[in-house]
Amino acid sequence: MPASRADRAKPDLPERFHLSAGETFLEPPCLEGSLGLAIKVDRVLCQERTEYQDLAIIEAGPLGRILLLDGNIQVSQFDEPAYHEMMVHVPMLSHPDPKRVLIIGGGDGGALREVLKHESVQEAHICEIDKRVVELSRRHLAELASGFDHPKTRLHIGDGFAFLAGHKEAFDLIIVDSSDPEGPAEGLFGPDFYRNLKQALRPGGIAVSQMESCHLYAPLISRIFEQIEGMFETSYYYTTMVATYLSGVIGFAFNSLGPDPLAPVDQKRLQALGELDYYNPTLHRAAFALPCRWLKLLPPETARRQA
Repeated sequence: MPASRADRAKPDLPERFHLSAGETFLEPPCLEGSLGLAIKVDRVLCQERTEYQDLAIIEAGPLGRILLLDGNIQVSQFDEPAYHEMMVHVPMLSHPDPKRVLIIGGGDGGALREVLKHESVQEAHICEIDKRVVELSRRHLAELASGFDHPKTRLHIGDGFAFLAGHKEAFDLIIVDSSDPEGPAEGLFGPDFYRNLKQALRPGGIAVSQMESCHLYAPLISRIFEQIEGMFETSYYYTTMVATYLSGVIGFAFNSLGPDPLAPVDQKRLQALGELDYYNPTLHRAAFALPCRWLKLLPPETARRQA
């Protein structure tokens, strides 16, 4: 998912990639080049180099339309509810009354769409650094980007780090819908960013950040949780299954100034959301159950809560 950049300088971009209909595209592999994901391209809807990154939207058979940034899959129509519903509804239903919500990144609009399903929301702010992600998502991924026209939406094109710094105790809930920790999103994985994240929350607020797969980014996840230990009242790591993300699993950091994500979900609020594709309360709780190997990556108190 597209994200804001921590510094103002234009990032160093990788060598431009080019997609053609009929080719099999290999996403840049991980684990020292030993694991990759291949996609057959049926149609290229758009591809361009924006101010910040190479952007393409393609069609790929049953996977539907796929957004790629610098050659990395950000979202596919095939399985995007597994990502967006778990990123949004887990924290939204853990907070007793989220009125003012901020999304950092998320220029495809999927997280915004899910936030706006909650009746309590009075304002949904979204801060995305790359305006072309928003513009091209609105054109080619309309079912994800429908929330940009909602009267509760406040769109800000700019630096998410700076935006946070200028908003103290402003939001009940913050969602960081970032891409991988490189390029435009690199600054969203450091302790300074998390300190700004905390100060932008109202008392009792919640911040959830995209936090990669433990299969692929174990050292990074361990380091970040060590850096933020004690910064919030409680921190957790939870996961969801997304087939088109390398390893099939993606995780989130859940940082709270009070609310407990393992508390029972309010059934009336859940029912008011209407029919969902992926999220349910049983899956909500199960998402915090982690393999022993992954628990070892977390600080002892965090691991104890989730064991």
